[in-house]
Amino acid sequence: MSTHLINTPRRLLLKQAAAGTALIVAAPLTRAALGNHSTVDVTEGPYFVDELLNRPDIRVDPSDGSTQDGLLLLLSVSVSTLDTATGLTKPLPNAVVDLWHCNALGLYSDVSANNTVGKKFLRGYQVSDKQGKVQFRSIYPGWYSGRSPHIHCKVRQYTNGTKTSELTTQFFFDEQLTQLVYTDSMLPYYPHGLPDQPHSTDQVYNGNNSCIPGAVAGDSLKLTVARTAKYATAKFDILIDAGTRCSSAETNSGGGGGGGTPPTGGGGMPPGMTPPTT
Repeated sequence: MSTHLINTPRRLLLKQAAAGTALIVAAPLTRAALGNHSTVDVTEGPYFVDELLNRPDIRVDPSDGSTQDGLLLLLSVSVSTLDTATGLTKPLPNAVVDLWHCNALGLYSDVSANNTVGKKFLRGYQVSDKQGKVQFRSIYPGWYSGRSPHIHCKVRQYTNGTKTSELTTQFFFDEQLTQLVYTDSMLPYYPHGLPDQPHSTDQVYNGNNSCIPGAVAGDSLKLTVARTAKYATAKFDILIDAGTRCSSAETNSGGGGGGGTPPTGGGGMPPGMTPPTT
């Protein structure tokens, strides 16, 4: 199998797991000792629906048993907390980590604007283990007009059934890798073409990062991705600093479905979860 190497512009590490088998694109990891900051809070957007679906495989639509078509994506998220007094991080167990994103043709489930009310594909949550990790099976997301490809993520903490903390962010992909995926005629993205919005003009990606003067939010929100012919793996390390939360204001909150007023609710304990006692 031939190897395709991508030269990405910012803080990327390329390495091969085995000769000719994988393409790896790396984003910054959480290392407090190196001066990294809390993961940036960005807009929830108008398409969050608190479906309360505790499941690792979010490709399946429980309303009809169908599975979303697309390049299989194995996504691992690690959640840690930061003690700014010591500079040390520690894993955060029992955190509720929600993911939601559009399908290969740019449609979200359970959204009236997409004519998908009642569908529940590409939505779900997992509870972080003792190492603060969760894992999901999904697909490489598609795109919709006005936004570059992304995945939404929300991390909530509960104490005795009451929500005590929430962080909402988005994950982005390397653009050259996205181009390879979307132009593969064997994948369902191909008829939809390439995104009409690159990172350089995406309203969320280019929002400010309140913790780093002059920085844009998206530079610290890119997934580490490795792709083989049949699937892709991705990971992201979320750091929550309770004392100094990093936030972002969008460059243009009116376009592409990135802004808007989010639905209310979502404060209750998800079913089937044991409330942490501390």
